[in-house]
Amino acid sequence: MDPFEDVNRSEARMNYLEPQQEETAQGDFEQRLRESQPILAALASPGAGSSRTVTDGNKKARAIPENERCTAASFVRTRAQLAATLACANIAELRREIELAAQRSARWSRASGSVDRVDSGRVYDDVVGSSYVELERFQNHASHCKPHALDRQSAMAHLRSMAALRYEAAPWNIWGGQRLDLGRAAAEHMRGDTSSSPFVSLSEEASQLLLSPDDDNEYGAKAIAENANELHTYTVPRVTTWTAEDIVSILEDGTENDEPALAWVSDTPTEEREVLFLGGNLDDYRTASTSNPYKKSGTND
Repeated sequence: MDPFEDVNRSEARMNYLEPQQEETAQGDFEQRLRESQPILAALASPGAGSSRTVTDGNKKARAIPENERCTAASFVRTRAQLAATLACANIAELRREIELAAQRSARWSRASGSVDRVDSGRVYDDVVGSSYVELERFQNHASHCKPHALDRQSAMAHLRSMAALRYEAAPWNIWGGQRLDLGRAAAEHMRGDTSSSPFVSLSEEASQLLLSPDDDNEYGAKAIAENANELHTYTVPRVTTWTAEDIVSILEDGTENDEPALAWVSDTPTEEREVLFLGGNLDDYRTASTSNPYKKSGTND
């Protein structure tokens, strides 16, 4: 099997969200964000006129005493964090969300007569630093960043699916079996079995793959690093990533009774700093690409 050719081979054992369902879910999320917006002080007065539809969120916001309302900076930062953690926004979408939130909060400040400036650049830097991670991936072509399974299910769809299962199972079993199933699939992926995996492999530091001990494995990390045509950089929300430490923790928590030996936990590699992305839309998060600087001379495309 060519490790660079990502082909959808199986969708077994994993939940799938149809594209139209995902669009509906995104619309519901955006509607909830609109309903949670703070209200212009001018609109709080009985005499103020407005053609704007008054939602339940608007009514609740009007009932909050003025001295207890969040500042413009808090509003912008919260919107940015929600975009990163709930909407799995890429950094371009994050920047747009921050600018839109800052523009809206500026109107509130003018209406109330206060001066509450927001440093959008600082908010962006802080949220990217805390909620995103920059990862690298060797590929032959830009399109080679799809998982072998569930390649049409986005990172956000996976997170929403897990959240729905937690809600349905609460309070007795907030994870159900899905988190453990994904943990097992992730461990199998890190050990080299990616044929039915919904994950995509990346690295915290691509050059580390050159130190991989799998010299004799033509599909191993070192072979990929030395033969791939391109090196791509992705900046992804942390909530979409699975590290080796995360996987070990999930398996240790979930396999105490049925797998006391935990053999595959100890086999999960950690030295290569591999990080898995859960979703079929990794290409949405590409922030840079270049020719592979580590490619061995004389290798074919």
